[in-house]
Amino acid sequence: MKTPLSTKILIATVVLLVAWHLKVATSAKTRLSGLFMAKPAKPGYVWADLSNADSRFFWDISDVKWKTGIDHPEFKAVSAEKQGEWKPQPGYVFIDKSVNLSTNWEAGLLHPDFMAWSDKNEGAWVPVAGYKFVYSDGDIRNAVWDPNRRYDDLKLTSMSQQDKYNPYPGYQFIEPGKSLKVVWVPGLVNADNAQLMAGMQEGSWIVANPRSPMYRSAGARGNRFGRRLGRAAENGAVRGVENGVQGAVERAFRF
Repeated sequence: MKTPLSTKILIATVVLLVAWHLKVATSAKTRLSGLFMAKPAKPGYVWADLSNADSRFFWDISDVKWKTGIDHPEFKAVSAEKQGEWKPQPGYVFIDKSVNLSTNWEAGLLHPDFMAWSDKNEGAWVPVAGYKFVYSDGDIRNAVWDPNRRYDDLKLTSMSQQDKYNPYPGYQFIEPGKSLKVVWVPGLVNADNAQLMAGMQEGSWIVANPRSPMYRSAGARGNRFGRRLGRAAENGAVRGVENGVQGAVERAFRF
């Protein structure tokens, strides 16, 4: 009995489909995602033609390529520029990359896209001093410069020029241009009130006498002390300078 043509076509179609499924199942580039459907086999890869990672019917599949910026489906990681490489998502660090891509949240990490530090609470961010967040639909989209804002914890005020700061009256930068650490410097004239000078105790003020040698040379002494602190910082002695600052001040500002 002769097999009908339609039956032959059906059998051939089934054979081809089975063969295609076997090919996809054994391929290093693709894997089955449903009946007659496939998707890129490994995280970080997308279809080369449309640059998406969706499942496709077998007649739409193409070659695959590596793409940066794709979230890993299992770990807090993002595909890096180099093929096959991964980097932790903002705020996370790898625990042991030689084992797997598991991560831990870590406070104090700078966000790669905007000026913000990772908070102690996982997923939370705080703007860098001098910046404020811009939100859209409740999500942080950017951080922009926020001038003339006071930061009492840092003893600083953001200036109109971006990334520039003024220490509070009586304070001076320990590492000018390197960090925002400040220290109280007795003898500095109050920039907001020239009739006052910083006293020996932090936050205290004494009446300045413009005719006294102490007043006339206060600026020079302040600069000298700032340079001393800067040199100490470069030598890795910042903590010692900070802890023993009272003695250093007394020696530097003997009137």
